[in-house]
Amino acid sequence: MKILFISMRLPHPRVGSGHMIVHQRIQRLAKRGHQVGLVVFEQEDDADHVPEIRDVLHELEIVPRPRRALGDRVNNFLFSRVPPRFAEYRSDEMRRRVGDMVERTPYDVVVAEFGLMGQYVHWNPYLPAVRKVISVHQCHTLAARKALETLGWSPIAFREWFALQRLQRFELDMYRSADRIVVLTAEARYSVLSYAPDLRVSMIPSGVDTDYYRPGDPAKREHALLFTGYYRDEPNRDAVLWFVHTVWPTLKAQFPELVFYVVGPEPTAAIRELAAKNSGIIVTGEVDDIRPYLNKARVFVCPNRIGSGMRGKILQAMASGVPVVATSLGAEGIPIQMGDTGFLADKPEILAQSIKMLLTDEVLHGGIAQRARAMMVERFSWDQGVRQFENILEEVVSGR
Repeated sequence: MKILFISMRLPHPRVGSGHMIVHQRIQRLAKRGHQVGLVVFEQEDDADHVPEIRDVLHELEIVPRPRRALGDRVNNFLFSRVPPRFAEYRSDEMRRRVGDMVERTPYDVVVAEFGLMGQYVHWNPYLPAVRKVISVHQCHTLAARKALETLGWSPIAFREWFALQRLQRFELDMYRSADRIVVLTAEARYSVLSYAPDLRVSMIPSGVDTDYYRPGDPAKREHALLFTGYYRDEPNRDAVLWFVHTVWPTLKAQFPELVFYVVGPEPTAAIRELAAKNSGIIVTGEVDDIRPYLNKARVFVCPNRIGSGMRGKILQAMASGVPVVATSLGAEGIPIQMGDTGFLADKPEILAQSIKMLLTDEVLHGGIAQRARAMMVERFSWDQGVRQFENILEEVVSGR
C-alpha cells in the first residue's frame, strides 16, 4: 500500500505521548514493505531528527507551523464554525501540501494522526478522492465533557458548554467524512458510538517497546515520583497542577526528602513556578531520553482528571519496572488490577495513601513492578498493534 501520514510534529524515538505511536506505525509499516509518506508541522528540533526517519519514507514534507494573533483567536471563538482547538492547527498551506502529495504519488489511503489533524482530510478542497482514516488519540468532545464535570457550575463552565456544542458538531461531522475512525481504548469506542452510532470505529491499543524500556538497577532508584507529558495538552497541565496542590503537600510533609520530576516539552509558566515555590519539584522541560528518569523514579503518577484516550506514558513506566498510581481516567484502556499491577485512585487522600505504600513497602513495590512488566511483554507489543493497524488499512483500501 501507499500510505500518507499527516501528523502535528515529526515523530522520532525520543518523542513522547501519542507521537510515539505515529513513530512506531511509520517505522514498522515501512519495514513491512509499504510505501509511506509523511507531512508534519515544523518544530525547532526537526534538523536533529529528520535523518532518523527520512530513510524509511518515500517522501517527507514539513509545513510552517500556523501562528495566531490574539484578534484572530477572538474572531474565531465568536464567529468561525471551526472550534478554537482545531483552529489553532488550521493552515491553508497544510491543506494544499496534503492535496499535492496525494495527487503526486498517488496514495491509497491517508491517515490523519490525532483528531486535530483530521481537518486536513475534511473540508479540504485540494484533496483528490482517496480513502481516509482518522486516528483519534483523544476525542475532544469527550474530553470537553469530562472537563465540564470537573468545573461544576460557573461562568467559565457556561462558556465551555457553549463552545462544546460547536465542537461536537464539527468533530462528529469530521469523523463521518472518514472511511474509518481508529481509537485507542474500548471506552473511547463506546463513547464515540454513543454520540454517532453510524460511525465505523475500530479500537487498537497503544504499545510499548519492552526492549527499549527495561527495568533499571533497583539500588539506583531515588525517593522520587515521576510524571511525563506534553504540556501544550491541557489534560497534562491540569494533572500536574492538581496533583501538586492537592496531593503533594501531604506526601512532602511525611517524606521531606521526596522529589517530584515533571518531565516533558513545553511546560507552562504556571508549571515552572511550581518548582520555584515548592521544594523537591524539578521541572526538566524536554529531554532526549526519559529512561534515566524512569530508572531513578520509585513511583510513576498519572493524576489526569480530564481528557480521553490511552496514555502510553503508563505503558513505558510499567515496562521500566516503575509501579504506577493513576486516576481511573488516567489509566483508561490499561487493565490495572488494584494492588496487583498498580493502583487506581480518584481522590487526593487515596492517591497519597497508595503512593505512601509504594514508597515504604519493598515487597509490594517489587511485586507490582514485576507483574506490570510481565503484562506489558505479554499484551502490549508494538508488532501486535501495528499488525492490527495494517489489517484495518487493507480493509479500508479494498472497500471491505
